[in-house]
Parts: sequence; C-alpha cells; structure tokens
Amino acid sequence: MDRTPHRIVNPMSLPEPVGFSHALLAAPGRTVHVGGQLPLRPSGSVVGETVVQQFDQALANMVEALRSAGAEPGHVVDMCVYTTSMTAYRANLPTLGSVYRRHMGRYYPPMSVVGVTELLEADALVELVCTAVVPEDVDEVLEEDAEALGMVEAVEETLVAQPPAERVPERSRA
Repeated sequence: MDRTPHRIVNPMSLPEPVGFSHALLAAPGRTVHVGGQLPLRPSGSVVGETVVQQFDQALANMVEALRSAGAEPGHVVDMCVYTTSMTAYRANLPTLGSVYRRHMGRYYPPMSVVGVTELLEADALVELVCTAVVPEDVDEVLEEDAEALGMVEAVEETLVAQPPAERVPERSRA
C-alpha cells in the first residue's frame, strides 16, 4: 500500500528524507500499538542469522499484527527499528529497503533506527515497534486526497501545455 490516509510532512528546511518521513499528521481514528516484533517463527524460534533475514521476518510479523488488529501498512504513523548490529544494518541499507518495500510498499512514515546492546531474545538482531491509526472513514480521506491530486495534475498539465510567455498572470502583462 503506497497510499495513506495520513498527511506526510517533509519541510523543505530539513534534509531530504530517504526511506522515512520527518513528520506525519494522523487522520482521526482508532490507534493500534504494535509491541516489539522479533524475527520469530510461530514456534518461537528465531528466523535467520543476518540482519536482512531477521528484518524480513520481524517486518512480516509486524504487518501480521497490524492486519490482525484491523490496520494496514499504510496506517502506520511511526516505526522504530532496534538493532544490535548497527554496522550490519548500515551495510545492508539497499537490501533492507527492498525488503521494507515488499512488506510496506513505498510508504515511508516517520521512523527511527536505534542501536542497542541486546534484545530480549538473545539471538535476535532486530526488533520492530510501530503505531498505526486506522482512520474513521478511510474512503472519505482517500477521496479528498484523490481530488487534491486531480487539481495538482490539472495545474501541471496547464503549465506543460502553455508556453512560458503565456504563463504570466494577466495583471503582470502590462
């Protein structure tokens, strides 16, 4: 899900965010808190030996917890990744980004990555926590977004269709 009913805010006065957003305005709705998701199978054993393998399983567990609570990845309003191996996390950012997009789409809520010395499960290298807000009326919010996007596209089409000289407002052509 690349679309969200929430409003992403990335001020131009801050560095361009890559793989996250600076802020988000949540639509009114039900809040879902997802506790620390470790890279565990249903049996309770840790999946994988690398940060990438464990991130994949922990993210799948997080999405499953969200969906079980009636939320979708696009409803996430913040996310935190805890890792005991920040060096491996940094070294694998492109691959982690691909894994992330497979589960979450191209939706990047505000998120943090925090290096920690250990996690509750001794063999775990990552743990994910998130908060989601399931809007009261998702269809209404997405309709408003579609209408706003339509207006922006209409303006862009007008700008592309008109030569630069014709773009000057009437009152400025004196």
